[in-house]
Order: sequence, then structure tokens, then C-alpha cells
Amino acid sequence: MRLRWEIVALASFLALATLTALVVCIGPLPGEWALVRWALATRNDALTRVIWLLTFISSSIPALLICIFVSSVHLARLLERRTALDAGQIAGTAWPVIAYFGALACNIAMRIAIGRMRPGVDYIPHGLPELQADFQRFSYPSGHAGAAVIAFVALASLSEPHPRLRLPAVLGAMLVIIGAGFGRVYLGVHWPTDVLAGYLLAIGWVCIGLYLRDKLGKVARVCPARTPH
Repeated sequence: MRLRWEIVALASFLALATLTALVVCIGPLPGEWALVRWALATRNDALTRVIWLLTFISSSIPALLICIFVSSVHLARLLERRTALDAGQIAGTAWPVIAYFGALACNIAMRIAIGRMRPGVDYIPHGLPELQADFQRFSYPSGHAGAAVIAFVALASLSEPHPRLRLPAVLGAMLVIIGAGFGRVYLGVHWPTDVLAGYLLAIGWVCIGLYLRDKLGKVARVCPARTPH
């Protein structure tokens, strides 16, 4: 049975809406402070260096470059297989970039609308800080967590033609995504629910991107592009 991307996207956005309502009405949920304190208690120099690396690769510019790279590889593979392409097929290869910018726009809007402040704990600045915009003083949802999901799910998708690489690619992506999410709490810049919201928002947009990819591909198969004589 083929996965229905639109159903997964809807479920993810409904879960995000529920979580957002709880955060707005309650604030930090029961157990969040305990999770923050636990993350702070794990701090050490070696782990901090790993978190800095995960923070950098899930930052906005590196994540966008990964998405552009993946889209370029998908386009190159498509060009190798087909002699005639239409705009829909080409647009379908851009699903990682579509997901990235869709999630980014929603992230900024939600941060401004909700205005949740970051935890009042010691912040560990990382070695390659990002440019700071006004909306970034708010924490909900986590942009790094969402960017990690989109960029590394996209990277894992490159293993699709190679069955032996699929499991290692998926496991590697999961480790980076979980590590980047944990790192946001570890550094003292996000609540655990900020990270969860970032994950849900990104999953929804990844599924929208994959739905568009499959839909555009289906249209192209039904109405194939004509080859010039």
C-alpha cells in the first residue's frame, strides 16, 4: 500500500495545532523543566563540540544548500532517464527546496504570532553563530530542528535507487535529526516542545513536497511530454 503523503501531512499539522494550543494556554508543559535540567546536566566539552557541529549543519544556510544539492541530484537523475521533460517533472525534483521554504515561512509566522520566550538558563554559544533577526528571540517552533528534518530526510532520499544504502541512510538521518533536536535544549535556547513543534512542522512540509513530487510525476505519466521530431 502506497503511503498517502497528504494524510501524513494533515496528521502532522493537526498534532502541531494541538501542541501549539497547549503551549499557548499552559506554557511549559509538565515535565519540560525536568527535561531541560537533565539536558543541562549532560554538558561536557566533548559533547558540546558535537552539538556545535550538529547546530551548524542544521542552520539555515547549510540546510538550504543541502536541499538545493539534493534537488540538483534528483534533477540530474531525471535527465539521465528521460529524453523529454515537462515543467511539472522538473518542479517535482525541487520538493526539498519547496519543503524548506514552506516550513521557513510558517516558522517565522508562528514565532511572531506566539512570541514564546526561550528558557531562562545559561546559553552555550556555538562556534559559528547565525545572523540574528528580531523574530529569533522567540523560540517556538525550533527552526534548527525543522531544518534538520528537511535537509537530512532529503539526503536520505538519495539512497532510494540503492537498496543496500537505504537503512544506513535512514539511520544516519535519524541520528542527526535527534541530535540536532537534543542540542537545542542542551545549548539552552529551546524548550523540548519547541523542538517537537519544529519536527511536526517540518514533517508536514516534507510530506507536502513528496505529495507534489508524486502528483506532478503522475500527471507527467498520464500526459507525457512530446519529443520533438
